[in-house]
Amino acid sequence: MPSTETYRRRLLQEREALLAEVRKKIQGLSAAERVSEDEEAQRLHEDFVHLRLSLLDAERLRLVNEALDRIEVGDYGICMNCEQPIPAKRLEAVPWTRYCVRCQEELDSNPQSDGEEFLQAWRNLALP
Repeated sequence: MPSTETYRRRLLQEREALLAEVRKKIQGLSAAERVSEDEEAQRLHEDFVHLRLSLLDAERLRLVNEALDRIEVGDYGICMNCEQPIPAKRLEAVPWTRYCVRCQEELDSNPQSDGEEFLQAWRNLALP
């Protein structure tokens, strides 16, 4: 099993990549130039898509930061639901995970899972 330091480095790299991606999207939005009315609808749709993707990036960034906090307090690699160790294979695939596969599947099948509120808010951003 890789060391906690290995996971910490991976999480820091992921955080930097996410921050760079969000900065790039924000710069793209702020650099928008004036366009004709016909092109405005297309540009607004593209901006909307970028903002929705930025919300997903922000959610992953939150999870990465939470994982880094768990490393600091010594809880990293422990399922937040069943409190059992998360297998190294899962941590290697998704180093910011909070749950073992079994608990994640249970949460995903439960409409009241903690991620459901975020997904519902994200769906509510859909165009009318």
